Amino acid sequence: MILTPNTLFITLAILLLFTKPNVHAHTGLSTPCGRYQGAAGCPFPPPGQVVDVNINAPIGTNLAQVQQLCKTSVPYPFASRTVYKAGDIIQTAYSIGSWHGGGHCQWALSYDREKTWVVIKTEIRTCLRVTEETKNGYRVPVMLPKDAPSGNVTFMWLWINAIGQRELYSNCADIRIEGRDGGSVKGVEPLIANYGPSNPVFPEFPTDEYPDLHELFATRRAVTINVKGSNSPSQIGTDPASPPETSQPSRARRSILTYSSSLRTSGIV
Repeated sequence: MILTPNTLFITLAILLLFTKPNVHAHTGLSTPCGRYQGAAGCPFPPPGQVVDVNINAPIGTNLAQVQQLCKTSVPYPFASRTVYKAGDIIQTAYSIGSWHGGGHCQWALSYDREKTWVVIKTEIRTCLRVTEETKNGYRVPVMLPKDAPSGNVTFMWLWINAIGQRELYSNCADIRIEGRDGGSVKGVEPLIANYGPSNPVFPEFPTDEYPDLHELFATRRAVTINVKGSNSPSQIGTDPASPPETSQPSRARRSILTYSSSLRTSGIV
């Protein structure tokens, strides 16, 4: 039998059902649709890609980097992206198998195919702290910046689990933001931990009495992404100006990344 793209997708979706116990042993982003999720209502993977049957698996541990951030670098094309307006609230949802006592979550945006990230929301310690009864309705509202520029954007969720093997989770959704014609997004870079020996390791923090290293989030470097024209970087530099006190120590430098607009609606990025 010759497998067409449609029949291949259906076959892999069936395989996903049979491997459900493994898939749901951890937790993954389900709304917006994570890349290659394979769930009902989510787009087919791009040509040459297949359904991720381990979408809930961590991307690494304190010992090794198993997968890159987002798990894959091939985005969905323009036509498959969910469209949001600047200032919209995304009601993020999760396929929760084992929630590992909750933990720390970050949500970030990238305008340059995952080269540079700006965090738009952080939840310390209580993220994904659910029960068997509440896990199916668990949502986290994440507001897009009201002045976010238009463009094809990668929306990333990061999770540092509280209990169990020291792991890092990451899923990404390819979205389209309709906002200003050019502009900037300001925030901080994501804190990457439990991801190989070169990154910080968070010990288990099963209850509030255990240290959770939340103070490390205050050391994230401030970043400003300027969008002018296309989503291809045209300039990378630093700005010595101090970031807001709530997000970054005053001694840190601010990264600036600038883009132009000619490819913004092409679906290339």
